[in-house]
Amino acid sequence: MQFFDLSRQFKFSDILTPYQTLSDLEKQDWILAKVRVEYDCLNDSDTIEGQVVLRSNHNIQIELEWLIQDTGHELQVLFKGIEIPANEETLVTIKGAQLINENQEMLSSQVLGLWIDGTLLPMLPNIRKEIKARLNLWDYVEYDG
Repeated sequence: MQFFDLSRQFKFSDILTPYQTLSDLEKQDWILAKVRVEYDCLNDSDTIEGQVVLRSNHNIQIELEWLIQDTGHELQVLFKGIEIPANEETLVTIKGAQLINENQEMLSSQVLGLWIDGTLLPMLPNIRKEIKARLNLWDYVEYDG
């Protein structure tokens, strides 16, 4: 049997979507679940962009945008809006939970960004290698035949 706090007004989606704090998320195991690439072959840009989906063992998903820059000696993966300023508005999308603080207030995107940078990314030390490993970068390299 489930019990609900009747002192709060609920929307139907609130009942189905659990509330979680950042400390709740820290206790979960996270994996890189999906990598997507956006690349405009008609554009002369040297960067490759895309999204990653991180999934926890509680089936919560965090979607982040990334880009790969060529520094001349390595391909560097950076997360837009977290490690570098976003050129356009970059949203971090959370699915499967609504994030609140200890006072039951909804979290701001800045607080979530700081948590991702300071806590979540260090929990996934090989995430940049995994992203690059899942890409066939030869598909995005110009070469003379």
